[in-house]
Amino acid sequence: MKKRIAVLLLAAFLAVTLSPAAMAAEDRGSPFADLPMDHWSFPYVYDLYSEGVVGGYPDGTFQRQNNVTWGETFKLILGAIGEEEIPERELGQHWAFPYVQPAISNRLLYSFDDAYLDACPTRLDVARMTARALDLTDISGESPYEDCDDGYVVELYEKGIMDGTLEGDGVRRFHPDQLITREEIAAVVWRMMNVDVTAGMLRYNNYWLDVLDTVPLTTFTGEQFSRDDKGRLVYSGGYFTRGIDVSGHKGEIDWQAVAYDGIDFAIIRAGNRLYGRDGSGALCEDSWFDTYMQGAIAAGLDVGAYLFSNAITVEEALEEADLLISKLEPYREHITYPVVCDWEYLGGSQSRAYGVDAKVITECVAAFCQRVQEAGYQPMFYFNEYCGYVKFDLSKLTQYQFWFAEYADVPASMYNFQMWQYSSEGKVAGISSDVDMDLCFVPYPNVTRWPGVTPETPPEPSPEPTSYLPMEPLAP
Repeated sequence: MKKRIAVLLLAAFLAVTLSPAAMAAEDRGSPFADLPMDHWSFPYVYDLYSEGVVGGYPDGTFQRQNNVTWGETFKLILGAIGEEEIPERELGQHWAFPYVQPAISNRLLYSFDDAYLDACPTRLDVARMTARALDLTDISGESPYEDCDDGYVVELYEKGIMDGTLEGDGVRRFHPDQLITREEIAAVVWRMMNVDVTAGMLRYNNYWLDVLDTVPLTTFTGEQFSRDDKGRLVYSGGYFTRGIDVSGHKGEIDWQAVAYDGIDFAIIRAGNRLYGRDGSGALCEDSWFDTYMQGAIAAGLDVGAYLFSNAITVEEALEEADLLISKLEPYREHITYPVVCDWEYLGGSQSRAYGVDAKVITECVAAFCQRVQEAGYQPMFYFNEYCGYVKFDLSKLTQYQFWFAEYADVPASMYNFQMWQYSSEGKVAGISSDVDMDLCFVPYPNVTRWPGVTPETPPEPSPEPTSYLPMEPLAP
């Protein structure tokens, strides 16, 4: 957890040696000739000045309306969160250059060109850096501002760090495109160090999370799960079925053997989008999809499907959903399980989704699921804890079913879900390598397999699976 430190320990912010004129202003009750005691910013500036953090100009003024540069902003925000690992400045470097990498490491921003250190950030720029420095996400409530609905900005309003202005027409505005001033950033920094922004929040890894009031909390408890003699999870709290999810990486699968091994359903990948930052972001079909779908159906398994998404625009999400729906059409009458948006964040800083806000990703998932629903299928989306808490705003997705991924004996999700991927190391007859294992807690209509119902004797192997379409080569 990032630590906040006392103002006394902060390096001086925009400090300039005080002149006799400034000392004379202090005798009048304000340390600065242009900062009256009844001005809104006076308490913040005065407190920081009293601790030796801020200074004024040689003429005794504070010049509160002057804009602050990126370099000054980095130094100030990093100081406010107690970042002490600032490298030494090399000869000839800009004075603020050593703050660039610490700013990136602390997620204040995702990249920065040091040629702009003397340029000035906007209020929106500073809000985003401030929220990230405080380990807040951009998942928030409704915006109080007429001119800005950015999640980070809303979080800072809710935490009392930045509040915009309530103007004469009764409308609150944030003015996101205006440059930030010396007095504004002094107020922001003072609040960062003195307001408990984490009250009532939960800690997850490097983030502080609000509990989403409109998302149903989990109903699962640890004592409801146990292992059977095959090491597979059993649920005692009600209805459940066992399933697997597979992609073409599994190669040949004996689906009759899978069905006889106590597996009730299969969720089969139809395609994927390439996720590397330096790649094409191309959308690809899974060349094994038809073979798997036909084999699973012939073996009497219930089936659903998924597409591995890495959409970063709504247009990309709809393209993915349309591909999936087109692949499902020959099997429509057999699709008894959900059709899933499997949006995942992979690749770290090399992901094409690196730095994409939760609001955008949530809109992508919602668009994908809505298109699936319009096509007449049961939509669902897949997430692990990180994506569910940090990259998705689950409160905007409650109309769709949840598929939670966590490899454990007991799920730790704070929110409820309808399907759980509990292992990636399952052993199932008919599949030569480890496979993802799932439990489903919803009795979908028209299913053909029910909990614990498997053939009494192994079925005779079929020479060829039933074909629903002429098998033609698929694009890789």
